[in-house]
Amino acid sequence: MTVRDRRIQKIDELRLWIRFQRTLRGWTARQLAEEAIKSAKRRNIELHLRQQSVSFLEGGKMKSIPSWIEYVEQAFEDNKVDSKLGEKFESPLNLKSEKISEVQTKTCPNKLKLPDEISLKKLLLALLAPVEDNIPWESKRNIANILAQRLPKGLEQISLFQ
Repeated sequence: MTVRDRRIQKIDELRLWIRFQRTLRGWTARQLAEEAIKSAKRRNIELHLRQQSVSFLEGGKMKSIPSWIEYVEQAFEDNKVDSKLGEKFESPLNLKSEKISEVQTKTCPNKLKLPDEISLKKLLLALLAPVEDNIPWESKRNIANILAQRLPKGLEQISLFQ
């Protein structure tokens, strides 16, 4: 099985798990998006998740694991069900081991420590500020936010190819 096949299999497991957990709670895709936003807000993270994104993932249209998935898992954790069925099927990503609520530094294999996401966002925004005056400030803020979320994961993945 190639790396691509394993990644596709992981995404399929994830989308089936999300649909199962959502159905178990009687949530629509919109309710799941709202609960994930609430979960992120409790952790001081601004999340813009819409029903369409959840539906795209569940429909198998996404080819990679989205960055918002950890907040969906936290939403499920925050709204547990009494059913024994829900306990049998754990998240295929095992994000529970990563305590999202704590402010952490991300560590790369090369012993490089990055600041937490909020500090990283501020740093990136400061670097983007003097670049291109014609780019709106809101766009720069969005770019800094996305980079702060994905940079640690990207740096970890780079080490796989070295």
